Amino acid sequence: MRSLLLLQLASSSALLLQPTTPRALPCHHGRVTPPRCQTSDLPPGWKVVVDEASGKTYYYNSASGETQWQKPIQRFSDRLDDKRALTPGCPWRVKIDLTSPGTSKSVTVTASLRFSEEEGYEPPQGFLLVESCLPEGVLALGEQKTRWLLSEDPDDRKDSLWIWGLFSEPLYPFILFELELAGPVKVDENVTIPAGTIYFQVDHRRKDGGVQLGEGTVKYKVQETLAADLLGMSDFSYGEPIPCGSVRFLDTVGEISKSYI
Repeated sequence: MRSLLLLQLASSSALLLQPTTPRALPCHHGRVTPPRCQTSDLPPGWKVVVDEASGKTYYYNSASGETQWQKPIQRFSDRLDDKRALTPGCPWRVKIDLTSPGTSKSVTVTASLRFSEEEGYEPPQGFLLVESCLPEGVLALGEQKTRWLLSEDPDDRKDSLWIWGLFSEPLYPFILFELELAGPVKVDENVTIPAGTIYFQVDHRRKDGGVQLGEGTVKYKVQETLAADLLGMSDFSYGEPIPCGSVRFLDTVGEISKSYI
């Protein structure tokens, strides 16, 4: 009897001491195992998939190819807000004119965006969703990889508009955000804007409890490798910003004040 008890204790200890390192996520090359549970509460593009080898549930985004064990957070919904705000319930219509110095031609892209602020940050920042765009396929749809950020003058961080005792909260006259071009955009025979990230700086105001977004600039960056010292022992990558157009937030551009206060 004593030998049997010792054998049972040893077996239990071995089970408890087994490693708990998670397995690598499966790669997708073609067909995906059909989901075995509901997906209605997932963000757009995400599916619930069962790993055939382990039987465990994970999450797969068919648009981006991403896989993860953690359930994606649904930050955006179809609920509509009463006031203009940087919230999931407030869609924003934008008109982007892509062009380049030296040409009079442009390509116009319209899109619907939604913002979601993450609490606990100063300056305010959060997530950005591209719901749709025309022409289709120009912008990458869905939640973007980078955050939007309210900002003072991004070219002069010392130029602060928040003076203690004068204003009850910081004044951030700009919103900075990034979108992804899904492919190269041909402006004319000699000008093509490359696929990848385009950078926006747009006028931002607050009035009567609501948000106003106006006009702004669009740029992309050309990566260059520069020497970090005179001897050439080290180098760094620098993104040279190239102006490539303008943007207008159609819902409030006609109401926004030019003054910061």
